Amino acid sequence: MTIFLALLLAAPLRAGDSSPALVFISGGKEALRLTAEDLAKRPGARTVEVRDPFYKSLKRYKAVALKDLLTAAYGGAWSENALSEVFFDALDGYRSHVKVSVLMNDGGMLAFADADAPDWRPMPQGALPGPFYLVWTGPEQTKEKGFPWPWQLARVKMAVLEDEYPRALPHGAAPDSAAGRGWTTFKRSCLSCHSMNGDGGTVGPDLNAPRGITRYQDKRFLKPFIRKASSYRRTKMPDFEDLGPAELNELMAYFDHMSDISGTK
Repeated sequence: MTIFLALLLAAPLRAGDSSPALVFISGGKEALRLTAEDLAKRPGARTVEVRDPFYKSLKRYKAVALKDLLTAAYGGAWSENALSEVFFDALDGYRSHVKVSVLMNDGGMLAFADADAPDWRPMPQGALPGPFYLVWTGPEQTKEKGFPWPWQLARVKMAVLEDEYPRALPHGAAPDSAAGRGWTTFKRSCLSCHSMNGDGGTVGPDLNAPRGITRYQDKRFLKPFIRKASSYRRTKMPDFEDLGPAELNELMAYFDHMSDISGTK
C-alpha cells in the first residue's frame, strides 16, 4: 500500500481539501480535525529542538503542545479521566497507547513539519515521520521511561484500554496470577504492534487467531526470540532485552490462557 493510499484510508479528506489531517475521536465520533496548515496557525505553534531517538541526534520541528490539542478535542477536564488512555494510530498499523497521567506532563509536542527541511527527512530506516509526529522536549522523556514517540500519525482516540480491547483480556485469570501478570507485560510491550483475537495493533501478526502462538511455536524458541529478535533475522520487531525470565514465563502463561479460553488449537 502506498503512503498516499494509506493517508486516504486512515484520515479521510473533506471535499476540496488535499492535505492529510490528524483526527481526534471522542465517543466514536470525530471531535477535531487538523491539517498541518491548521496547526501552523495555532497561537502556540513554535519551533522546538529535541534529541530524537530515531535519528539519534538533535532535531528541530515545528510543533504544537499536545496538551493544548487534547484540551481542544476533549475539553478542559480530559486530564481528570484517570482510567483512560490515549491511543495514537499510525499509518502503518502501529497503535501506541499511554495513560492520561503521562500526557499531563509538559514537554509533549505534536510536530507537523521538519524545521530544517522543506519536507520530512527520512529516518535512518527509510520511513518518513510525517505527516504528524509526537516528540518530547524533556531530556528524561524517553521511550524507555514510558513516553511514546509514535510517528506517521493519523488518528488520536481517548478510551479505557479494557473497553477498547475486550477480546485481549485474560478473562478468568486473577490479576496476580502468571497469566494476569503476563497480560500486563503484553499490553505494555506487545499490544502496539500485535493483536490478540483481533484486538490491538496490526504491524505484526495476531498471536491467537486463528491459532494460539504457543500451540505452534516452541516456548524455548519464543522466549529468546521475543527478547532479541534482531539476533535471529531482519525484522521490524524491536528487541525487548528488558524482559527477564520471569516476565517471559508470565507472557507464555498469558498466551496459553488466551488459547485455552478461546478454544484455539
